[in-house]
Amino acid sequence: MKDPTGSSLPPPPAYNESQIPATSAAANPNPTSYYQSEETRDFIPDDFKYSVTVTSCDSRVRRWFMRKVYTLLSCQLLSSFAFCFWVSRSPKIQDFIINHQWFFFLAAIAGILSCVWLSVAPRANDYAEEYTGLTHETQDVPADADANLETKKPWYYLSYRGQLLLLAFFTLCQAYTLSMVTLVYDSRTILSALFVTGTVVVGITAMAVSDRFETSVTASNTIYYWLNLALWLLIGIGLSSIFFGMNSKVDLLYSWLGAAVFSVYLFIDTQLIFRKVYPDEEIRCAMMLYLDIINLFLYILRILGRNRED
Repeated sequence: MKDPTGSSLPPPPAYNESQIPATSAAANPNPTSYYQSEETRDFIPDDFKYSVTVTSCDSRVRRWFMRKVYTLLSCQLLSSFAFCFWVSRSPKIQDFIINHQWFFFLAAIAGILSCVWLSVAPRANDYAEEYTGLTHETQDVPADADANLETKKPWYYLSYRGQLLLLAFFTLCQAYTLSMVTLVYDSRTILSALFVTGTVVVGITAMAVSDRFETSVTASNTIYYWLNLALWLLIGIGLSSIFFGMNSKVDLLYSWLGAAVFSVYLFIDTQLIFRKVYPDEEIRCAMMLYLDIINLFLYILRILGRNRED
C-alpha cells in the first residue's frame, strides 16, 4: 500500500474485536443492541420515563401504566357493585338509606369534593425541580430535597398513598349514592343494564385502543369541547326536571342523549389517557374512566326502566 507520495506503508492490522478499548465500545455501542429482547433492554432512565407522557415512554412503561389503570378501575367497579348487591339483600341497610336521606346528599357532596381534589392535586414532579433543585442533569440528589419539598408543596398536594386513600373514599361515596338504584329498580332491570353496559364498555375500549380508530389530539380536544357543552345541557335538564318534572318521551330522549354523551366520553378519555397524561397519574385516569362507566350505566338503566314501564 502506498501513500500519495509513493512511499510504501505497512498493511493495516487485522480486525479483532477484543482489541477495541472498553471505553470506545461504551462510547459507540453496537447499534443492533436496540433490537435485543425486551427483557434485556433497560436504556431509558427513570427520570425520562416519568417526565414525558405515556405515549412517549418505553413499551414496558406503557403496559405497566395500562395494567395499573385497569386494575384500579376494576377494583372500583367491583367494590361499588358489591356494595349495591349487599344493599339489595339487606333490608336493614335499605331502611337506613330510606330513613336517613340526608346521608345520601352528604355522600354525594363528599364524592364531588374528593373528585375535584383528585383532579386538581399537583404531581410531585411539578415541584421537584423548583423546590428540591433536582433536574434531569443533576447527578446527586440534594440532602435537603425532601425537606424543601415538604415545606413548599401546596396544602392540597397529595402523596401517592394519599391519592389511593382519597380514591377509596371517593369510591365509597359513589357506591353509597349508587345503591339508591336498588331501591328504585327491580333486580332484573339492573342486571340487564349491567350486561348492556359491560358490552358497550368492552366494545368502546377495544375501539379506543385500536390504531384503526385513532383520532388526533386536536380532534379529541374539539370533541371534548362539545362533550362538555352537552354535559352542561344534561345537568341543566336534570335540574329543571326536579322542579318542573319531565314526561316519559322527554325522559327517554334525555336518557338516550346521556348514554350517547358518556359513550363518546369513554372513547375519548380512553384515548387521551395514553397520550396526554404522565405514567404516575394512573389514579386520576382510573377515576375518570370510572365516572364515565358509572354515568353510562345509570343512563342505560334509566332507558331500560322506562321501556319496562311503557
